[in-house]
Amino acid sequence: MLIVGGYTQRVDENTPGKARGISVYDWLPGEAGLKFLGFVKTSNPSYVLTDQSRQIIYAVNEHSAAEGAAVVAFKVSRKKEDKLSFREIGQVPLAGDDPCHLAFAGRNLVVSCYTSGQVMILPLDVEGALGTVSQTFTFAADNGREAHAHCSVFQPLPAQILVADLGSDRLRVLRREDDGSFTHAAELDLEFPDKQGPRHVALHPTGQYAVVNGEREGRVRLLTLSGDRPRITHTANALPERVLDEAWGAAIRISKNGKMVYTTDRNFSVVHALRIDERSAVVRFRHSDPSGGDQPRDVILSPDGDWLFTANTASSSVGIFKIDPSGELTHYRTVPKVPTPTSFAWL
Repeated sequence: MLIVGGYTQRVDENTPGKARGISVYDWLPGEAGLKFLGFVKTSNPSYVLTDQSRQIIYAVNEHSAAEGAAVVAFKVSRKKEDKLSFREIGQVPLAGDDPCHLAFAGRNLVVSCYTSGQVMILPLDVEGALGTVSQTFTFAADNGREAHAHCSVFQPLPAQILVADLGSDRLRVLRREDDGSFTHAAELDLEFPDKQGPRHVALHPTGQYAVVNGEREGRVRLLTLSGDRPRITHTANALPERVLDEAWGAAIRISKNGKMVYTTDRNFSVVHALRIDERSAVVRFRHSDPSGGDQPRDVILSPDGDWLFTANTASSSVGIFKIDPSGELTHYRTVPKVPTPTSFAWL
């Protein structure tokens, strides 16, 4: 089942709010189609994350703290005749503005809050239920640039959280201590070139590399994580040189075999394919394709790695692409009437 998060309220002139909540679709690989199964109401679930073993969907409610910022969790059951039931198993209000991303870090949930620039840690119990916020990290403005935490990933070895701070052009490092808590190891933070706007980061399957997509500059950066601190090892243009600064980059994903990188740009409504050469520690641009709609915000690969999906927010559609053995993309179809999709996950 493909889980789709979206905006239920208009965010700005470029981002309508047509979703009813979190929607669930059956993925039918034999015909490369999506069959709508149901939805559960919740406000602005712009990012979704799933615990597949426990059949739980976690979602943000992307609002200011004053207007209801929160994290919510639903237990999903699929009954006969494709009927779904959703049971809310927790909702935790957040004292941060515009939570926009979720990630697991062991038995914790990591929440990135864009406008307030905060990262919050919520413990999960053995059943996956949400605990209250145990730690909050607020990053200070740097050289007049306000922090905007946009994405976090957990690196198991060494145990640390990498935070893409779009506003301050930094990758923040939160180190896990022996007692399980986290500490901001500011001396390990990685500074990006000015105005890159690191938006999303994806961890390589080996744990030795990560890739970062910039929002304000059409470049993808390969990071090495095997040393004493994260370092940029190579940079590839994902857009032509003449329009690099016209980028409006969004999500980034790595294939299961660690060879391919896929990322989206909302301004040009394209999905990019790049290839990682581990031996040379470089990332190379391969090609770009129209995303099958307008302003693709998220991208995800099918569990078998044979298909790619784009969440085209402005056109309320999902683009479906076939991935060939070399990692190349071919647009197969576009599924319309998927209301303002912003985020994907699988159950």
